[in-house]
Amino acid sequence: MVSLSFSSPRVTTRTTVVMAMLVAMSVVLERFSFGTTWLQIGPGIFATLLMAYYLGPWLGAVAAAIADQLSTILSGGPNFLGFTLSAALAVMIYGIFLHEQPVTVWRILLATILVVGIVYTVLNTLWVVMLGASWSTILIPRAIKELATLPIQAGLAYVTLKAVAQIKPHLA
Repeated sequence: MVSLSFSSPRVTTRTTVVMAMLVAMSVVLERFSFGTTWLQIGPGIFATLLMAYYLGPWLGAVAAAIADQLSTILSGGPNFLGFTLSAALAVMIYGIFLHEQPVTVWRILLATILVVGIVYTVLNTLWVVMLGASWSTILIPRAIKELATLPIQAGLAYVTLKAVAQIKPHLA
């Protein structure tokens, strides 16, 4: 049975500093995304995972929302709150599975499947459709892209969090 974490750390100066660093990391990593507006690939997953792992579902979701809004402001692009909701929800789901929990293949795989299925495939496609794209035109390519990237994301998540779990006790 998979145990879940619905808690986040207390808000302290240290937690706030970690949150600020992860927000900055997310803003920078999201700049390196490439692809079209509805089909992007980038290293932002690392910031998402670290927010979830260190900050839990609630503070992590707040950090992800702040990072998304800062990225939008800095890029000068249009602000659509649906994508902010998606960013927060992705970190929340990862946080429920990863915060204060052992890093296992099944835990990461299940969390990644939920995030990719619910957030990246369904919600983000819905937001793009609401912005004017045709549902029938983008659903299949986005679903194929998400299915193709799912094992890559899960593998990167496992390797990254296993390494982070080894050094986490030394950060305290």
